[in-house]
Amino acid sequence: MTEQTVPRPPVPTGASQAEMLERYEDDRLGHLLSSARRFGPVCELTEGTVLVSDPALVHDVLKRTNTDFLVTSNIRRDEVSGERGDPGTEAWMRGRRATQKGMGPAALAAHREWLTEETGRLIAGWRTRSSVTDPVAELERLSARSFTRFCFGTRDPGSAARRTGELLAALTPIISSPFHFPRAIRRFMPRYRRSVDAQRTLERELRRALDAPGGGGLVESLADAGLDPEASVRMLVSNGLASYRVPAAAVTWTLVALARNPAVADELAGRLGGAGTGDGAGDADGDPLLAWTIAESLRLWPPNWLILRTANGEQSCGGWRLPPGASVIVSPYVVHRTAPSFAGDPDTFRPERWSGMNPGPGEYLPYGIGSRWCVGKALADLELTTIVAALAREFRFSVRTMAERPDVRTTLLPASLTLGLRPR
Repeated sequence: MTEQTVPRPPVPTGASQAEMLERYEDDRLGHLLSSARRFGPVCELTEGTVLVSDPALVHDVLKRTNTDFLVTSNIRRDEVSGERGDPGTEAWMRGRRATQKGMGPAALAAHREWLTEETGRLIAGWRTRSSVTDPVAELERLSARSFTRFCFGTRDPGSAARRTGELLAALTPIISSPFHFPRAIRRFMPRYRRSVDAQRTLERELRRALDAPGGGGLVESLADAGLDPEASVRMLVSNGLASYRVPAAAVTWTLVALARNPAVADELAGRLGGAGTGDGAGDADGDPLLAWTIAESLRLWPPNWLILRTANGEQSCGGWRLPPGASVIVSPYVVHRTAPSFAGDPDTFRPERWSGMNPGPGEYLPYGIGSRWCVGKALADLELTTIVAALAREFRFSVRTMAERPDVRTTLLPASLTLGLRPR
């Protein structure tokens, strides 16, 4: 098949590049979704920026990560190679493999006991209230403690969880900005310097925790894989940032969905045994409705709503030719609403759709796919099932307030959310 140049949606008459950017900034999710629906599976949003939404092509691009399509920036948007064979890339991938190995069944089972107790403490606090304003913030603190506990075992993590939150707050203006400045300029910008200072503070706390008395935890898996302390610290920073907000966002979106679908919430609570029937650690295991509810929530509101890759030289994507250095956008939010498996009612929360359904390659990717898929998936799944099961069993939720459009600056978050609480 002859390759074609990627089509670009027509620019409205008289609209400047700045105006187009302003429209994107006003509603990023809506802009990407409408572009995919109007202009097809591959389209050039602006010069050098390509949106890919066809599931088979999404699967192809992400499977070719580290070779044809690269991750070319770090958490601060500093340039990195991202190419297989580069020493930095190889060290990073070795750390990812060690992280995955450290999230084995025995380690996760032991961690579930700790997490169940901590979730019980959260529930005890919520029982004294009729509503929770910004539940994401409270769930972030729980997921951050969960990650540091899993990583450091019996060692004292000190203020690592809090310092991770401070770094994420410092990084948010950088990550969310549509403008990308050369590093020679960025390094003098106050927001960039604040992020550097916050990361150095976190790294010092992580080094202290690594040297603290105690044992167990993911850090031992990293050491066994041959990572030196500095490489371990780099992995802990990156994984800690991902583990701080993403699980909290996923739990919160699931609670919103249950609040808006009380019949599903009541059936789920009944399956889990209702309030006061145990700690829930075993009740949640294997329940299909719980698994379907979480899968459907992740489909509609994937916390990682945007995946970026850079074309390593001129590349092809299906029958389309991508120019060298093209920025390739994959949006799970868009794919989950346009993929054939979800056709007919893609915007509807319907957990039962997952009964017997097996999405095709590239159709469902809340954790990404390919060599850069979310290495913390096993821990995130444990957190989601444990926390959602416990909260759904204890409370009836309602949405008191929530902005029409989510917060998309970093992770996909409900904005201005207040959840009403009623004990079951």
